Amino acid sequence: MIRLFIVDDHQMMLDGIHAYFENDTEIEIIGSSASYDNAIRQIINNALDFDILLTDLNLKNKTGVDLIKKLQETGKEWKYIVLTMYFENSILAELKNIGVNGYLHKDAPQLKLREAVLEVAKGKKVFPESSKENLSYDFQLDDFRVKDHFGGKYKLSKRELQIALLVTDGKSTDEIAEALDLSPATVSTHRKNIHNKTKTSTPLELYKLLNGER
Repeated sequence: MIRLFIVDDHQMMLDGIHAYFENDTEIEIIGSSASYDNAIRQIINNALDFDILLTDLNLKNKTGVDLIKKLQETGKEWKYIVLTMYFENSILAELKNIGVNGYLHKDAPQLKLREAVLEVAKGKKVFPESSKENLSYDFQLDDFRVKDHFGGKYKLSKRELQIALLVTDGKSTDEIAEALDLSPATVSTHRKNIHNKTKTSTPLELYKLLNGER
């Protein structure tokens, strides 16, 4: 039986994963947490043992990477799968660098999650293939949490968040269209939707909103 510990600061996500694996004959959830601090208390302070940690990349006040690095200090040979809303080159590289075993989109079908757990338990790596569609704009890991929160707060799609970041980086509509292999008209439509959702009128207002200045 594969022992799984899950960490996600969204209770609905935790409940959904619990429900899916409840009657699984190969995977058992032995614990879960909605925060970095609680996970540390359960795992390190209580000497909890498991096979695979499944963690959201974006946790309150910390990241899944912070949690993984802390747990790696124990010297235990645990395996790690990270869930995220976005696939980005810089994050993927960082996760591979610290020894993460899997990287999965949070919207992936539950069957895919189960398959990933089984594959990682066998010692295999589960990562998305790099592509222009999936990895077209790099977040920096240090500020990923705030940008992930920004996208969720204003209900921006992945594409809208990509374009919003490029806009606040000073890129023109034509430059964004070329970078993302879209038509200028499509980018213009996305920009209009972004401004409507965020109630901003200019790139400067969007930049200030993204950086918490409004």
